Amino acid sequence: MSIIRVNQKLRNFSFLALGFLMPFSAAAISIFMLLVILLTLLDSKSYQRIYNNLKTPLFQSFVLFFALHMIGFYWLEVESINWHKSWMIWMIPILVVSVNKNIARKGVYAFVIGMMFAEIYVYYNIFSIWKEYLNGRYGDFLLPISHIAYNPFLAVSVGLLLTTLLAGQYKNIRLIVAIIFLITMVANMFMTGGRAGQVGFIFIWMAISYYYLRKNTIGLFGMLISLVFVLIIAWNFSPVFQDRALKAIDEVSLYRENVEKTLETDINNSSTSVGLRLHFNEHSLKLLKDSPVLGYGTGSFENVFNKYSDNSQELIFKTSNPHSNHMLILVQFGIFGFLIYLNMFYQQIRAANLMPREYEFRAMAFVLPLFFILISFYDSYIWGHHTQALFAYLTAIFYRFDLYQTQDDYIQK
Repeated sequence: MSIIRVNQKLRNFSFLALGFLMPFSAAAISIFMLLVILLTLLDSKSYQRIYNNLKTPLFQSFVLFFALHMIGFYWLEVESINWHKSWMIWMIPILVVSVNKNIARKGVYAFVIGMMFAEIYVYYNIFSIWKEYLNGRYGDFLLPISHIAYNPFLAVSVGLLLTTLLAGQYKNIRLIVAIIFLITMVANMFMTGGRAGQVGFIFIWMAISYYYLRKNTIGLFGMLISLVFVLIIAWNFSPVFQDRALKAIDEVSLYRENVEKTLETDINNSSTSVGLRLHFNEHSLKLLKDSPVLGYGTGSFENVFNKYSDNSQELIFKTSNPHSNHMLILVQFGIFGFLIYLNMFYQQIRAANLMPREYEFRAMAFVLPLFFILISFYDSYIWGHHTQALFAYLTAIFYRFDLYQTQDDYIQK
Protein backbone atom coordinates (compact mmCIF):
# COMPACT_ATOMS: atom_id res chain seq x y z
CA MET A 1 0.00 0.00 0.00
CA SER A 2 1.43 3.37 -1.04
CA ILE A 3 2.14 6.22 1.37
CA ILE A 4 -0.52 8.31 -0.37
CA ARG A 5 -3.22 5.68 0.28
CA VAL A 6 -2.14 5.27 3.90
CA ASN A 7 -2.29 9.04 4.33
CA GLN A 8 -5.81 9.16 2.88
CA LYS A 9 -7.07 6.28 5.01
CA LEU A 10 -5.70 7.94 8.14
CA ARG A 11 -7.36 11.19 7.12
CA ASN A 12 -10.69 9.46 6.53
CA PHE A 13 -10.53 7.74 9.90
CA SER A 14 -9.49 10.93 11.71
CA PHE A 15 -12.23 12.98 10.01
CA LEU A 16 -14.97 10.54 11.02
CA ALA A 17 -13.50 10.10 14.51
CA LEU A 18 -13.54 13.88 14.91
CA GLY A 19 -17.25 14.00 14.12
CA PHE A 20 -18.16 11.04 16.33
CA LEU A 21 -16.09 12.10 19.39
CA MET A 22 -16.91 15.81 19.22
CA PRO A 23 -19.73 15.54 21.82
CA PHE A 24 -17.41 13.79 24.29
CA SER A 25 -13.86 15.10 24.46
CA ALA A 26 -12.04 18.39 23.95
CA ALA A 27 -8.76 16.48 23.77
CA ALA A 28 -10.13 14.21 21.00
CA ILE A 29 -11.23 17.29 19.06
CA SER A 30 -7.74 18.80 19.21
CA ILE A 31 -5.96 15.53 18.41
CA PHE A 32 -8.07 14.52 15.42
CA MET A 33 -8.47 18.06 14.07
CA LEU A 34 -4.70 18.56 14.10
CA LEU A 35 -4.15 15.09 12.65
CA VAL A 36 -6.53 15.80 9.76
CA ILE A 37 -4.88 19.16 9.09
CA LEU A 38 -1.33 17.78 9.26
CA LEU A 39 -2.07 14.79 7.02
CA THR A 40 -3.80 17.06 4.50
CA LEU A 41 -0.82 19.39 4.33
CA LEU A 42 1.49 16.40 3.80
CA ASP A 43 -0.43 15.56 0.63
CA SER A 44 0.96 17.73 -2.18
CA LYS A 45 -2.29 17.40 -4.16
CA SER A 46 -4.17 19.26 -1.44
CA TYR A 47 -2.53 22.58 -2.19
CA GLN A 48 -4.12 22.96 -5.62
CA ARG A 49 -7.56 22.19 -4.18
CA ILE A 50 -7.01 24.72 -1.39
CA TYR A 51 -5.91 27.32 -3.94
CA ASN A 52 -9.00 26.67 -6.07
CA ASN A 53 -11.30 27.08 -3.06
CA LEU A 54 -9.62 30.35 -2.13
CA LYS A 55 -10.81 31.86 -5.41
CA THR A 56 -14.28 32.06 -3.87
CA PRO A 57 -15.57 34.70 -1.42
CA LEU A 58 -16.74 32.07 1.08
CA PHE A 59 -13.32 30.61 1.82
CA GLN A 60 -11.64 33.98 1.42
CA SER A 61 -13.77 35.16 4.35
CA PHE A 62 -12.14 32.65 6.70
CA VAL A 63 -8.68 33.72 5.55
CA LEU A 64 -9.67 37.35 6.20
CA PHE A 65 -10.77 36.37 9.72
CA PHE A 66 -7.34 34.82 10.27
CA ALA A 67 -5.62 37.89 8.79
CA LEU A 68 -7.66 40.08 11.15
CA HIS A 69 -6.13 38.28 14.12
CA MET A 70 -2.64 38.73 12.67
CA ILE A 71 -2.88 42.44 11.87
CA GLY A 72 -4.69 43.02 15.17
CA PHE A 73 -1.34 42.69 16.92
CA TYR A 74 -0.25 46.02 15.38
CA TRP A 75 -2.56 48.13 17.53
CA LEU A 76 -2.35 45.89 20.61
CA GLU A 77 -1.45 47.91 23.72
CA VAL A 78 -1.61 45.15 26.35
CA GLU A 79 -0.33 41.58 26.61
CA SER A 80 -2.23 39.28 24.25
CA ILE A 81 -4.06 36.36 25.93
CA ASN A 82 -5.82 33.46 24.23
CA TRP A 83 -5.45 35.13 20.82
CA HIS A 84 -5.36 31.70 19.13
CA LYS A 85 -8.68 30.46 20.54
CA SER A 86 -10.40 30.64 17.12
CA TRP A 87 -7.76 28.55 15.37
CA MET A 88 -10.19 25.91 14.05
CA ILE A 89 -12.10 28.57 12.10
CA TRP A 90 -8.85 29.49 10.39
CA MET A 91 -8.40 25.85 9.35
CA ILE A 92 -11.68 25.56 7.40
CA PRO A 93 -10.05 26.08 3.95
CA ILE A 94 -7.78 23.11 4.74
CA LEU A 95 -10.41 20.96 6.44
CA VAL A 96 -12.75 21.25 3.45
CA VAL A 97 -10.27 19.47 1.14
CA SER A 98 -9.10 16.87 3.65
CA VAL A 99 -11.43 14.05 2.52
CA ASN A 100 -13.53 13.22 -0.53
CA LYS A 101 -17.20 14.09 -0.73
CA ASN A 102 -18.40 10.61 0.29
CA ILE A 103 -16.41 10.68 3.54
CA ALA A 104 -17.50 14.27 4.12
CA ARG A 105 -21.17 13.21 3.88
CA LYS A 106 -20.50 10.36 6.30
CA GLY A 107 -19.03 12.93 8.68
CA VAL A 108 -22.51 14.34 9.27
CA TYR A 109 -23.80 10.89 10.22
CA ALA A 110 -20.73 10.31 12.42
CA PHE A 111 -21.62 13.45 14.37
CA VAL A 112 -25.31 12.55 14.72
CA ILE A 113 -24.47 8.99 15.82
CA GLY A 114 -22.02 10.42 18.35
CA MET A 115 -24.80 12.63 19.71
CA MET A 116 -27.10 9.61 19.96
CA PHE A 117 -24.57 7.90 22.21
CA ALA A 118 -24.09 11.14 24.15
CA GLU A 119 -27.80 11.47 24.90
CA ILE A 120 -27.99 7.81 25.97
CA TYR A 121 -25.16 8.57 28.40
CA VAL A 122 -27.10 11.58 29.72
CA TYR A 123 -30.33 9.62 30.11
CA TYR A 124 -28.45 6.92 32.02
CA ASN A 125 -27.03 9.51 34.41
CA ILE A 126 -30.38 11.22 34.93
CA PHE A 127 -32.31 8.03 35.61
CA SER A 128 -29.55 6.87 37.96
CA ILE A 129 -30.44 9.77 40.28
CA TRP A 130 -34.05 10.20 39.18
CA LYS A 131 -35.54 11.18 42.54
CA GLU A 132 -32.75 13.66 43.23
CA TYR A 133 -33.11 15.04 39.70
CA LEU A 134 -36.82 15.67 40.25
CA ASN A 135 -35.91 17.53 43.44
CA GLY A 136 -33.65 19.88 41.53
CA ARG A 137 -30.27 18.16 41.40
CA TYR A 138 -28.82 18.70 37.97
CA GLY A 139 -25.66 20.09 36.43
CA ASP A 140 -22.79 19.39 34.10
CA PHE A 141 -21.91 16.21 36.01
CA LEU A 142 -24.79 14.59 34.10
CA LEU A 143 -23.37 15.55 30.70
CA PRO A 144 -20.35 14.42 28.66
CA ILE A 145 -19.44 18.10 28.10
CA SER A 146 -20.56 21.45 29.49
CA HIS A 147 -24.21 22.43 28.99
CA ILE A 148 -22.89 25.52 27.21
CA ALA A 149 -21.86 23.27 24.30
CA TYR A 150 -24.08 20.20 24.83
CA ASN A 151 -27.43 21.86 24.20
CA PRO A 152 -26.31 23.65 21.00
CA PHE A 153 -24.99 20.25 19.84
CA LEU A 154 -28.43 18.77 20.56
CA ALA A 155 -30.14 21.60 18.67
CA VAL A 156 -28.00 21.04 15.57
CA SER A 157 -28.58 17.27 15.78
CA VAL A 158 -32.33 17.84 15.93
CA GLY A 159 -32.01 20.09 12.89
CA LEU A 160 -30.11 17.42 10.95
CA LEU A 161 -32.65 14.72 11.85
CA LEU A 162 -35.58 16.99 11.08
CA THR A 163 -34.05 17.85 7.71
CA THR A 164 -33.75 14.21 6.67
CA LEU A 165 -37.29 13.45 7.85
CA LEU A 166 -39.01 16.40 6.14
CA ALA A 167 -36.98 15.78 2.98
CA GLY A 168 -38.20 12.17 2.97
CA GLN A 169 -34.72 10.64 2.98
CA TYR A 170 -35.54 7.80 5.38
CA LYS A 171 -37.84 4.81 4.93
CA ASN A 172 -38.80 1.70 6.89
CA ILE A 173 -36.60 0.94 9.92
CA ARG A 174 -34.32 3.93 9.36
CA LEU A 175 -37.37 6.20 9.46
CA ILE A 176 -38.52 4.69 12.76
CA VAL A 177 -35.07 5.00 14.32
CA ALA A 178 -34.76 8.63 13.16
CA ILE A 179 -38.17 9.54 14.66
CA ILE A 180 -37.33 7.84 17.96
CA PHE A 181 -34.04 9.69 18.32
CA LEU A 182 -35.64 12.97 17.25
CA ILE A 183 -38.17 12.62 20.06
CA THR A 184 -35.57 11.59 22.65
CA MET A 185 -33.25 14.46 21.66
CA VAL A 186 -36.04 17.01 21.94
CA ALA A 187 -36.90 15.64 25.39
CA ASN A 188 -33.23 15.66 26.35
CA MET A 189 -33.01 19.29 25.27
CA PHE A 190 -35.38 20.37 28.03
CA MET A 191 -34.13 17.95 30.67
CA THR A 192 -30.72 19.64 30.60
CA GLY A 193 -29.81 23.22 31.37
CA GLY A 194 -28.41 25.00 28.30
CA ARG A 195 -30.71 27.94 27.63
CA ALA A 196 -28.86 29.13 24.52
CA GLY A 197 -29.25 25.67 23.03
CA GLN A 198 -32.96 25.67 23.86
CA VAL A 199 -33.45 29.05 22.16
CA GLY A 200 -31.41 27.76 19.23
CA PHE A 201 -33.58 24.62 19.08
CA ILE A 202 -36.75 26.73 18.81
CA PHE A 203 -35.16 28.73 16.00
CA ILE A 204 -33.98 25.61 14.14
CA TRP A 205 -37.37 23.90 14.46
CA MET A 206 -39.16 26.94 13.04
CA ALA A 207 -36.57 27.59 10.31
CA ILE A 208 -36.40 24.01 9.03
CA SER A 209 -40.19 23.68 9.17
CA TYR A 210 -40.61 26.87 7.15
CA TYR A 211 -37.96 25.82 4.63
CA TYR A 212 -39.69 22.54 3.76
CA LEU A 213 -43.35 23.38 4.45
CA ARG A 214 -43.77 27.05 3.53
CA LYS A 215 -46.07 26.03 0.64
CA ASN A 216 -47.90 23.51 2.83
CA THR A 217 -49.95 25.62 5.23
CA ILE A 218 -51.44 22.69 7.13
CA GLY A 219 -48.07 20.96 7.53
CA LEU A 220 -46.36 24.17 8.67
CA PHE A 221 -49.14 24.91 11.13
CA GLY A 222 -48.84 21.35 12.45
CA MET A 223 -45.09 21.79 13.04
CA LEU A 224 -45.66 25.06 14.90
CA ILE A 225 -48.38 23.51 17.04
CA SER A 226 -46.10 20.58 17.85
CA LEU A 227 -43.42 23.06 18.97
CA VAL A 228 -45.94 24.78 21.25
CA PHE A 229 -46.89 21.41 22.75
CA VAL A 230 -43.21 20.59 23.33
CA LEU A 231 -42.73 23.88 25.21
CA ILE A 232 -45.90 23.39 27.28
CA ILE A 233 -44.86 19.85 28.23
CA ALA A 234 -41.33 21.01 29.04
CA TRP A 235 -42.63 23.84 31.22
CA ASN A 236 -44.92 21.56 33.21
CA PHE A 237 -42.77 18.45 33.52
CA SER A 238 -39.12 19.56 33.38
CA PRO A 239 -37.88 21.00 36.68
CA VAL A 240 -34.68 22.14 34.97
CA PHE A 241 -36.32 24.05 32.15
CA GLN A 242 -38.87 25.86 34.31
CA ASP A 243 -36.35 26.70 37.03
CA ARG A 244 -33.74 28.16 34.68
CA ALA A 245 -36.32 30.02 32.59
CA LEU A 246 -37.80 31.69 35.67
CA LYS A 247 -34.36 32.60 36.97
CA ALA A 248 -33.46 34.18 33.63
CA ILE A 249 -36.65 36.26 33.68
CA ASP A 250 -36.05 37.35 37.27
CA GLU A 251 -32.45 38.34 36.62
CA VAL A 252 -33.33 40.46 33.59
CA SER A 253 -36.14 42.24 35.47
CA LEU A 254 -34.07 42.77 38.62
CA TYR A 255 -30.75 43.65 36.98
CA ARG A 256 -31.36 47.39 36.78
CA GLU A 257 -33.03 47.55 40.18
CA ASN A 258 -30.32 45.79 42.13
CA VAL A 259 -27.20 45.02 40.13
CA GLU A 260 -25.06 43.99 43.09
CA LYS A 261 -27.64 41.54 44.46
CA THR A 262 -28.16 39.99 41.01
CA LEU A 263 -24.42 39.53 40.48
CA GLU A 264 -23.92 38.01 43.93
CA THR A 265 -26.66 35.51 43.07
CA ASP A 266 -24.78 34.60 39.91
CA ILE A 267 -21.43 34.22 41.66
CA ASN A 268 -22.89 31.99 44.38
CA ASN A 269 -25.06 29.91 42.03
CA SER A 270 -23.27 28.65 38.94
CA SER A 271 -26.51 27.31 37.45
CA THR A 272 -27.63 30.82 36.47
CA SER A 273 -25.65 33.53 34.75
CA VAL A 274 -27.88 35.99 32.89
CA GLY A 275 -27.02 38.79 35.32
CA LEU A 276 -23.30 38.33 34.76
CA ARG A 277 -23.76 38.35 31.00
CA LEU A 278 -25.69 41.62 31.19
CA HIS A 279 -22.96 42.99 33.44
CA PHE A 280 -20.07 41.98 31.14
CA ASN A 281 -21.79 43.29 28.02
CA GLU A 282 -22.79 46.58 29.62
CA HIS A 283 -19.19 47.37 30.57
CA SER A 284 -17.79 45.96 27.31
CA LEU A 285 -19.89 48.57 25.50
CA LYS A 286 -18.27 51.26 27.63
CA LEU A 287 -14.85 49.97 26.58
CA LEU A 288 -15.93 49.92 22.94
CA LYS A 289 -16.93 53.59 23.05
CA ASP A 290 -13.30 54.51 23.78
CA SER A 291 -12.00 52.60 20.75
CA PRO A 292 -14.89 51.97 18.35
CA VAL A 293 -13.11 51.58 15.02
CA LEU A 294 -10.20 49.17 15.67
CA GLY A 295 -10.85 47.99 19.24
CA TYR A 296 -7.93 47.05 21.49
CA GLY A 297 -6.18 44.38 19.42
CA THR A 298 -5.90 40.62 19.13
CA GLY A 299 -6.28 38.73 22.42
CA SER A 300 -6.69 41.96 24.36
CA PHE A 301 -10.10 41.45 25.95
CA GLU A 302 -9.14 39.83 29.27
CA ASN A 303 -6.37 42.26 30.15
CA VAL A 304 -8.24 45.35 28.94
CA PHE A 305 -11.45 44.43 30.75
CA ASN A 306 -9.73 43.46 34.01
CA LYS A 307 -7.60 46.63 33.97
CA TYR A 308 -10.80 48.59 33.45
CA SER A 309 -12.30 46.72 36.43
CA ASP A 310 -9.33 47.59 38.65
CA ASN A 311 -9.49 51.28 37.75
CA SER A 312 -13.26 51.68 38.04
CA GLN A 313 -15.15 52.70 41.15
CA GLU A 314 -18.16 50.66 40.04
CA LEU A 315 -18.76 47.02 40.96
CA ILE A 316 -17.22 45.18 38.02
CA PHE A 317 -16.39 41.46 38.08
CA LYS A 318 -13.41 40.27 36.08
CA THR A 319 -13.73 37.84 33.18
CA SER A 320 -11.72 36.27 30.37
CA ASN A 321 -14.49 36.91 27.81
CA PRO A 322 -17.84 38.78 27.77
CA HIS A 323 -19.86 35.61 27.11
CA SER A 324 -20.97 37.08 23.80
CA ASN A 325 -18.94 36.31 20.70
CA HIS A 326 -20.19 39.47 19.02
CA MET A 327 -19.05 41.64 21.90
CA LEU A 328 -15.71 39.81 22.11
CA ILE A 329 -15.00 40.68 18.46
CA LEU A 330 -16.18 44.28 18.87
CA VAL A 331 -13.94 44.98 21.86
CA GLN A 332 -10.88 43.37 20.30
CA PHE A 333 -11.28 44.55 16.69
CA GLY A 334 -13.88 47.33 16.70
CA ILE A 335 -16.37 47.94 13.93
CA PHE A 336 -13.67 47.21 11.33
CA GLY A 337 -13.10 43.69 12.62
CA PHE A 338 -16.79 43.12 13.32
CA LEU A 339 -17.59 43.60 9.62
CA ILE A 340 -14.94 41.02 8.68
CA TYR A 341 -16.44 38.68 11.28
CA LEU A 342 -19.99 39.15 9.96
CA ASN A 343 -18.74 38.62 6.42
CA MET A 344 -18.11 34.93 7.22
CA PHE A 345 -21.78 34.41 8.04
CA TYR A 346 -22.91 36.50 5.07
CA GLN A 347 -20.81 34.45 2.66
CA GLN A 348 -22.24 31.23 4.09
CA ILE A 349 -25.79 32.49 3.53
CA ARG A 350 -24.86 33.68 0.06
CA ALA A 351 -23.34 30.30 -0.80
CA ALA A 352 -26.45 28.52 0.53
CA ASN A 353 -28.66 30.71 -1.65
CA LEU A 354 -26.70 29.59 -4.72
CA MET A 355 -27.13 25.89 -3.94
CA PRO A 356 -29.77 23.88 -5.85
CA ARG A 357 -32.96 23.21 -3.90
CA GLU A 358 -32.48 19.46 -4.10
CA TYR A 359 -29.13 19.61 -2.30
CA GLU A 360 -29.53 17.59 0.89
CA PHE A 361 -27.70 20.05 3.17
CA ARG A 362 -29.06 23.30 1.71
CA ALA A 363 -31.51 23.92 4.55
CA MET A 364 -28.84 23.44 7.20
CA ALA A 365 -26.42 25.56 5.15
CA PHE A 366 -28.87 28.44 5.64
CA VAL A 367 -29.53 27.59 9.28
CA LEU A 368 -25.93 27.07 10.50
CA PRO A 369 -24.71 30.70 10.28
CA LEU A 370 -28.02 32.11 11.54
CA PHE A 371 -27.99 29.66 14.45
CA PHE A 372 -24.49 30.71 15.49
CA ILE A 373 -25.32 34.40 15.11
CA LEU A 374 -28.28 33.85 17.45
CA ILE A 375 -26.58 31.83 20.18
CA SER A 376 -23.45 33.98 20.05
CA PHE A 377 -25.41 36.77 21.72
CA TYR A 378 -25.40 34.48 24.77
CA ASP A 379 -21.84 33.12 24.79
CA SER A 380 -18.56 33.12 22.85
CA TYR A 381 -19.42 30.15 20.67
CA ILE A 382 -16.91 30.81 17.88
CA TRP A 383 -14.26 31.10 20.61
CA GLY A 384 -15.30 28.08 22.69
CA HIS A 385 -13.56 24.80 21.88
CA HIS A 386 -16.47 22.39 21.27
CA THR A 387 -18.85 24.71 19.45
CA GLN A 388 -16.06 26.23 17.38
CA ALA A 389 -15.13 22.71 16.26
CA LEU A 390 -18.76 22.01 15.34
CA PHE A 391 -18.96 25.20 13.28
CA ALA A 392 -15.72 24.44 11.43
CA TYR A 393 -16.57 20.77 10.86
CA LEU A 394 -20.07 21.31 9.46
CA THR A 395 -18.96 24.31 7.41
CA ALA A 396 -16.29 22.13 5.80
CA ILE A 397 -19.04 19.67 4.82
CA PHE A 398 -22.14 21.69 3.94
CA TYR A 399 -20.38 24.16 1.64
CA ARG A 400 -18.26 21.74 -0.38
CA PHE A 401 -18.73 22.56 -4.04
CA ASP A 402 -18.45 18.94 -5.17
CA LEU A 403 -21.50 17.95 -3.14
CA TYR A 404 -23.83 20.08 -5.25
CA GLN A 405 -22.07 21.77 -8.19
CA THR A 406 -18.75 22.66 -9.73
CA GLN A 407 -16.60 25.35 -8.25
CA ASP A 408 -16.48 27.27 -11.54
CA ASP A 409 -20.28 27.57 -11.53
CA TYR A 410 -20.14 29.15 -8.06
CA ILE A 411 -17.42 31.63 -9.08
CA GLN A 412 -19.42 32.69 -12.15
CA LYS A 413 -22.53 33.29 -10.04
